[in-house]
Amino acid sequence: MGSPKTSKSSMKQGIWRRRIGAPFAAVLVAAVLAVVVFSGQFAKGPNDFGRTGSSNPQDEDAELKNENEQSPNKEEATEVQKLSQAAGIEQDDDSSNPDSLDKESPSQSEEGGSAAESAPYTKCTTPSDTKICDLSNPRFDICELCGDARTVGQSSTVVYVPQNRASNSEEWSIRAQSRKHIPWIKKVTIKSVNSTEPEPKCTSKHHIPAIVFALGGLTANVWHDFSDVLIPLFLTARQFNGDVQLVITNNQPWFIKKYSAIFSRLTRHEIIDFDADNQVRCYPHVIVGLRSHRDLGIDPSFSPQNYTMVDFRLFVREAYGLPSAEVDIPYKADKDDPDKKPRIMLIDRGKTRKLVNAAHVEQGLDWFGFEVVKANPKIDSKLDEFVRLVDSCDAIMGVHGAGLTNMVFLRSRGVVVHIVPYGIEFMADGFYGAPARDMGLRHVQYNISAEESTLLEKYGWNHTVINDPETIRKGGWEKLAEFYMSKQDIMLNMTRFGPSLLNAIEFIM
Repeated sequence: MGSPKTSKSSMKQGIWRRRIGAPFAAVLVAAVLAVVVFSGQFAKGPNDFGRTGSSNPQDEDAELKNENEQSPNKEEATEVQKLSQAAGIEQDDDSSNPDSLDKESPSQSEEGGSAAESAPYTKCTTPSDTKICDLSNPRFDICELCGDARTVGQSSTVVYVPQNRASNSEEWSIRAQSRKHIPWIKKVTIKSVNSTEPEPKCTSKHHIPAIVFALGGLTANVWHDFSDVLIPLFLTARQFNGDVQLVITNNQPWFIKKYSAIFSRLTRHEIIDFDADNQVRCYPHVIVGLRSHRDLGIDPSFSPQNYTMVDFRLFVREAYGLPSAEVDIPYKADKDDPDKKPRIMLIDRGKTRKLVNAAHVEQGLDWFGFEVVKANPKIDSKLDEFVRLVDSCDAIMGVHGAGLTNMVFLRSRGVVVHIVPYGIEFMADGFYGAPARDMGLRHVQYNISAEESTLLEKYGWNHTVINDPETIRKGGWEKLAEFYMSKQDIMLNMTRFGPSLLNAIEFIM
């Protein structure tokens, strides 16, 4: 034991430490609790706070886990699950119940945090003197609403509440897709209200932009899937780096499911079925419609972000986890293998414009030194597997038709061997040749002769279909499609076709 003096001194020090330490500890605990509370708020995914699409805690845990994990495969799996639910594969009961939201509280928003704490949205830079809707483009109509925009799904309406309510109200009605003249696409009404008109009350507030667009139209044909929807959607949505909500009219759940890898790279948020949505969703920025430059193409001069078709192809490859742009075509990437052959995918159309001597064509390709991969995209319906099969090839070959669109999954400097049926030579390059070159691919076009077309056997040399295709074309698209697109098959002359194959091999080597 120490002396009384020492004990007394120790006791005083203990009292002093408690007087100082207790308040300090209290402050420290309060600080830690504050950090935990706020980090708990902001660590959540963008749909976890005031989420409208799901009330399942397991779904929220999965999304939170997805944000904290670095594996791209796990991230993609979670996003695919989310997209499938949004497409109607799995529906949560609360998703259709507006009472599941605290409508009166401005602090409740789908994007997390409170309205007072959220940073103002600053990406909407449309000049105030610009018209809301631009109907001048021959391909598409588009409306851009900067400020207070509200989507009302039950009436297919987007309401704009301008800061200057003294202006006159305006109204437009557009088909929100890249082909505005297709009559069966449902129209969306865009309405600007003035001070005399009540605006619809928000039931859901968002701090991200939204894009309202239509599916349907000519989709279910892979060329139209890409040309009419996926490329225009890329042009319109990619600028937001996934921080955008997609609101879809004419919804087609199969389309979202099929291209879920692409959708999950364009948005991190729930996809809304506009026609079935019973909420009034408020956004700081809404685009209605999809921008489009040309068929299966992008014109960088018309894109504020200078996007190109190479950008699109690389974006798609990234979405499916395919090798990066630096990786060469398979033949060159593994050219140390002495038995390696260039690999060519032969697209089999099956119905119209088919190769009637397909077996002979396969033998010829083998004789020229190719390893042939025969594929029918309609049969190979698992797209994730099919795109990897295309990626394993150095070239893709087929008769002019939608199957050639799968060239988008080829690696840079891959080759497209394009067999053009008789009578449609004038449009071949615009449909596939120019897009291939724009994507950084090599294009080899082979125009068949009349002798290689089954039309000659059907109609003979003296028929207008054979001796004057220009007259048929002047009869309009229906006549052209009837003869040259629907009634024609190809008997490929491998001797005449040989130089085109040698050209393709030269590109690969």
